[in-house]
Formats: sequence, C-alpha cells, structure tokens
Amino acid sequence: MPRGPEAWIRYRPTTWFQGSGSPFRYEFPMLFNVRQRHRRWLSEETGTVIKDWRGRVRIGLAFPNRYAVGMSNLGFQTVYAALNGFEDVVCERFFYPESEDLPAVRQNPGRLLSLESQRPARDFDLFVFSVAYENDYVNAIEMLKLAGFPARREQRNREHPLLAAGGVAVFLNPEPLALFLDFFFIGEAEAILPDFLRVLNEKGESGCSRSEFLRELSERVAGIYVPAHFEPAYREDGTLERISPLPGTGAPQRVVYRRADLDRAQPCHSVILTPNTEFSSTMLLEIGRGCGRGCRFCAAGFVYRPMRFHSAERLLRALNAGGERHPRIGLVSAAVSDHPEIGFLCRSLLEDGRSLSFSSLRADTLTPEIASALESSRHQAVAIAPEAGSERLRKVVNKNLDMTQILTAAERLTEKGILHLKLYFMIGLPTESAEDLEAIVDTAKAIKHHVLKISRGRKRLGTITLSVHSFVPKPFTPFQWVAFAGVGELKNRAKWIRNALKKVPNVRVHFDLPKWAYVQALLARGDRRVGTLLEKVALRSTPWSKALREHVINPDFWVMRERGRDEVFPWEVIEHGVRRDYLWREYELALKGESTPECRPEEDCRRCGACAP
Repeated sequence: MPRGPEAWIRYRPTTWFQGSGSPFRYEFPMLFNVRQRHRRWLSEETGTVIKDWRGRVRIGLAFPNRYAVGMSNLGFQTVYAALNGFEDVVCERFFYPESEDLPAVRQNPGRLLSLESQRPARDFDLFVFSVAYENDYVNAIEMLKLAGFPARREQRNREHPLLAAGGVAVFLNPEPLALFLDFFFIGEAEAILPDFLRVLNEKGESGCSRSEFLRELSERVAGIYVPAHFEPAYREDGTLERISPLPGTGAPQRVVYRRADLDRAQPCHSVILTPNTEFSSTMLLEIGRGCGRGCRFCAAGFVYRPMRFHSAERLLRALNAGGERHPRIGLVSAAVSDHPEIGFLCRSLLEDGRSLSFSSLRADTLTPEIASALESSRHQAVAIAPEAGSERLRKVVNKNLDMTQILTAAERLTEKGILHLKLYFMIGLPTESAEDLEAIVDTAKAIKHHVLKISRGRKRLGTITLSVHSFVPKPFTPFQWVAFAGVGELKNRAKWIRNALKKVPNVRVHFDLPKWAYVQALLARGDRRVGTLLEKVALRSTPWSKALREHVINPDFWVMRERGRDEVFPWEVIEHGVRRDYLWREYELALKGESTPECRPEEDCRRCGACAP
C-alpha cells in the first residue's frame, strides 16, 4: 500500500524488531519476564491469528485490563476476529500489564508490547481500545503513557498512531475520554467496520493527513464520533447548554448508533480458547443481542434495542463450522431464556454430547427443560436476579417478578440437585426504603427455607449467596435523571443487611465497594471536564480520594445531583433511537410504581422508537 510523506499510515521504523529468525535483536532485561509471559500465553492458546505485516494496515486492539479479563470478554474477541477477517488488516492484542510486570513497563515507557509479535504500540497505524467498563478508563489512559503516546489528542502528530475506542461503555457516553482519543466507534462491529475500513484503505493509499482522514470519517462513516469536531458550551450553573458540530468538519448533528442485522451476521463466539480465563474450557456463543424486558436500570436493555436473536439453525451451524468440536458451550445474551427456540437449542446441544452454561436466567422463564439442561451439564450453582427485595420496588425498576416465580425457580433448581444459589440484588435504587431492605432479607430467608427443605432430603445442604451491588444510574435509561444514593448511605444500607443475615446459617453476603460505585457513577454520566480528573489519576498516580477532593468542579455535581427534565446531557451527542420522551415517561411510571409490558419487535411495536424505520 503506497503512502505519501504526510501519511499517518506508513511503515514506521522498528528499532528492535527484526522480523525474521529470533524476532528480538536485544532483550531489554527488565522486560524479559513480560515477553516470557506473552510467549507462554500464546503457547497455551488455540485459535490465535498470526499474520504477515507486509502490505497490511496494522491495528492494535487494546483491552484496558488484565489478560484474563480481556480474554473472557466476548465483545473483545469478536472485534479481534472481525478485524483479522479482513485480508488487508493485521490485528494484534494489547492488555494492561499484570501487577508483577507493571513496574518494569512503567520504567520503560514506549515499550507496551503486543501479544502476537511483541512489537511496540508505536509500530501500529491504529490503536483501538475495547472498553466494557467505565472504571477501566484510568487503565486506558495509563496505557497511552506506557505506550509512549502523549495523552491529549492535540499533542500527538503523524508520528503517532490514531487512537480510538469502542465498546459498550463508550456507546453510552464517550465524553469522559474525549480529551484523549481521536475518534470513537459508536455501534456494533459487524455494522460499522466494513465502512470504516473502506475509507481507511482509500485514504491510506492517497497519503492523506490525520486531520483529512478524520474529516472523511465524520462525513462518510455513520457511527464514527470525532470529538475534535464537536464543541460543548456550558451554562453559568455548570450544566451543558449544547454540544454542537463545528463548521467545515463534516460532522453530523448527532452520531447515529449503528446496529447489526443479526439475520445476516454470523453468530459471535469465542475464537481463542485459553486456560488462563474465567471460561477456560467453555466456548462462548452469543445467541442474541438486546433485551425486551425494559428493566429501567439496565443500559444494555436500552442501548441494544431492539431485541434480536440468531435462529437455532444458524447457531448450531456456527458451532460446527471449522471442524473443531467444543464440549462445553456458554450461551450468552442479555436474556438467554427469552430466546424463542431455547428449548430446541438446549436439546440439540445436549443430544450432541455437549454441556451448557447460561450467562443469565430469569426466574419467570426458568422452565423445567432449562433446569434439566443445567442438571445434565452438572451445574452445582446457578444465579438468579431478583434485583430488589420487594415486589413494589421490582415494579419501580420494571423487573416484573413476584415471589411465587422466584421461589418456583429456586425449587426447580434444587430438585435437580443444584443446591447452591446466587442471588443478585441492588441497593440505592430510586424510592428504596427500609422496608425494601427488609424484603431483601426476607427473600433470602424464604429461598433458603425452600432450598433446605429439598436439599435435606438429599442429605446435602446448599448455600444461598447474596451478591449485593450499588445502583449506578446510566445514560440512555429511564434512571439517567436520578441522583446516586451516596457512599455513606450505601455503606449504612449494606451494614444493615449484613447484620440482619449474619446469624442465618447457610447464607453468605457479598457487597461491592460503594466508593468505586461513586467513581463509576461519575464516569458514566460525566462530561469532558471529567477528563482532567482522569488524567491526574492515570498519569500522576494521584489517589482517587485526593483527585476528587481537589478537582476544580465538585464531582458531586455529576454524581449526587437530580437532573431536570430538560437538561441537556453530554451523551446526547449520540442518537441511539430510543426517544428521550419515552425514557422520561418510563421514569415517571417508575416513581408511581407502575410497570411496563415487555418489548415485542415482532408485533411491530413503536413505543420507544428503536424499531422505527
């Protein structure tokens, strides 16, 4: 691919990678263990893609967390496979260094190495983050420093790769990272990558500058957000007045979220298996995307609308492609048991001698057939998510489950010999009261009573584990207007639950840390001004507590404040399709304790706007 003298896609000199024989002419002593670890990981993987670099666009795909976390993420694996599926692209992986390797990498800036060829990040044309969690933003920014890149986008030049990000965290709100990255992918990989790579190859061959390429992306590729092409304006009270495209940039008024057509796209599945992940022996298979239940706290349930499923026939065909047989399959979706052919799919896989696991199960759709599939797959523990203890609060969040359905699900699992149950709850939900906390305790005791009654007959006692998380308001949900409950308040509620259950045998309780929920709430709904705080934590190693205390704007402004109905949000630079007035109506219904029927796209529903042509 020819490249002009001003092109940012070019062959940069590789000072210590020789490309033949032993790839490294000189082993930096402090990085020897890093390379050894990379080689060990590669030797234990199956499905790794190794490509010749000559004549190809070089993309570094970075996950801002440890290897085990990144390789357990199906979205990360999907993008890796999709990029390497293009003949003229070579994609290699980067991860945040392991704790024992971090000092060596920090002492050798510019030597953040790819996994496949162990080349430095500066040798790539593009460096793209896959960001699933807001709390990984700090790691992402530090990885820029470790790679030897200036963190601020305006400080970089044609000697540096273009830096970008995608993933559900930035689909929701890219603004906290807007100071650092050149552009964002706002959409699903299957929908956006072909158009992006077409422009990339075309402009790369012409030798265009970085600014010209970014302008072409803004003009020609729907779903690309270039933050330098938009300017925010703030009111005197600190709220956002508008975020507008700059003249001459070709940027749209709002960046449209790109959705994949799952009727045409191949089902996503694990392309690399390794023992060094949470799912070491399991091939993950995405059976659908989105959820129609409308839980008002759930960002994925709104951002991935409308609900879409792959057919069972297509899923089974995808599993059998390539000739390699995987004995354990993990079915992945926001609503696995809502798949219209879930019974047939389970039977087919079990009859083929495979075992199954499920990413999520709803109590009201946990049928005897699904319980039998779990038994056949020798599951010893299964999780269900009441989310709230009382039926009143479940109506507030639109989690339409009653106690009978929850107990029936627990009984079905226990009768199949699955004696250990994990229950997911949230605290700090809107309108939550002391009675709702008591209901969490009562629900745990009621389930324990039913489980023990059956498990005693088996001469084995099961355990009930409560996993209690702090509620964090998210963009593009009906709760995007509400205030975070507060660290002190959440600690008090957690303490009350712990004390209420500490003497109950066979019941365990785990809580997240409210201080990290506060940080997540800040990053989830912050604007560009949060970037300076991220910079201080990531680049100057300032503790979060000190950075929050010293920030020019009190972080409570973004975290603890109830928003007004008409306040402009920073994430509204994105058009997700779900109408704002629909979300507000859902918020009003929540405050009244009224539920909403589930979404059914096959019925030509037009309630929220996601299915509108």
